Amino acid sequence: MRWIRIALAVAPLALLLAEFLTPHNVGALPLFARKNSVPCTTCHLAFPRLNAFGMAFRQNGYRMPGVKGESPWEAKEFPLSVVGNVGYLYTSTDTLNTSGGRDRSAVSSFVQNTSEFHSAGTLAQNVTFHFDNNFAGVNGPLTSGMAFVQFDDLAKDGVLNLKTGIYDAEIPYLSDSRRTTWTHYLSPVTLAAEGIELNGTKSGWTYAAGLNNSARVAGKTGDKTLNTFENPYVWLMRDVHGQLVCARVFLDRQDPRVSTRSASLHTQAELNAYLTSGRWAVLPGFTYEKFDDADLTQRDKAMTGLLEALLFLDKNSRWLVTGRYELVHKPKFDFLGAPAFAEEDDEQVVANVSWYANPNAKVGLEWTHASDNVQGPRIEQVQVFVHVGY
Repeated sequence: MRWIRIALAVAPLALLLAEFLTPHNVGALPLFARKNSVPCTTCHLAFPRLNAFGMAFRQNGYRMPGVKGESPWEAKEFPLSVVGNVGYLYTSTDTLNTSGGRDRSAVSSFVQNTSEFHSAGTLAQNVTFHFDNNFAGVNGPLTSGMAFVQFDDLAKDGVLNLKTGIYDAEIPYLSDSRRTTWTHYLSPVTLAAEGIELNGTKSGWTYAAGLNNSARVAGKTGDKTLNTFENPYVWLMRDVHGQLVCARVFLDRQDPRVSTRSASLHTQAELNAYLTSGRWAVLPGFTYEKFDDADLTQRDKAMTGLLEALLFLDKNSRWLVTGRYELVHKPKFDFLGAPAFAEEDDEQVVANVSWYANPNAKVGLEWTHASDNVQGPRIEQVQVFVHVGY
């Protein structure tokens, strides 16, 4: 049954693979809409989810087709955008007690989910930048986010660009920051990167390869220097008649010989797609993770299936329904002949209905269910929230 559910999550990918093997030819934050005098729907299927034009605008260094970059001091207004989300959250938790029964508890409260500040655009003709910070929760600290520059058009027409700094190493259509639900992905869709990336696009292909800092805090015995610039990743995306399919591999190169390591030698490989037409989009995906130094504290592998769907109920794009199902399967693992971890399945189901007062302001009602098959907590959440961007 478990594998049937994972297969359902990735089955739509099979519809694209035959065409994927056959070659074919072929902006974003509210500040970009203000700067370019275009509606936000030019770049978004549903804020903040990008459409094909928005992905191309982002890849082109936040520049419209044929437009050269400029200094922020040459622009008519300063490139600043503010995003906020507040809501009322009800959480019910069902846990196993010591006598074998289950206890249910509930809590509800008003919450400030986030307040974000973004500045992004061009610094010069072929230089892109992005900086952001956010407050999470009432009286929460100011947290830094992305801070990078990108040197565009090292090869003509965006065939090769160089990005460096702190950024989200993400697939253009699938990232945690661009979801239309408030609940985060269970799947590891976004990599927090600190390093460099070469990226580009050509003839329906979009691609990236990067090298980033690891979280390693100790080196080999006797070493006087510690090099953490060691985590490579690569992804390749293909446009197949307006539908997108992408593969990505990430290697977390921690040193398994160090007892004080903060993460394991970790390989992550994934395949996903963005299927869309008119008012709807479907995103299936599958992720495989392997840990080479598994022990009593770390399993050896995990597999995650993802299926997400978005649908505008009306032709004016006011009412959006989003549904998402995710399943993480963790096989049984024995260490040195003794049981270390039992087989485990973690599930998350999210359903969201949102009404867009305008393309950058919405009111949402969201239900989330999270559970597993090993007597862990069963969590139900309902939230009403307002999300606004300027």
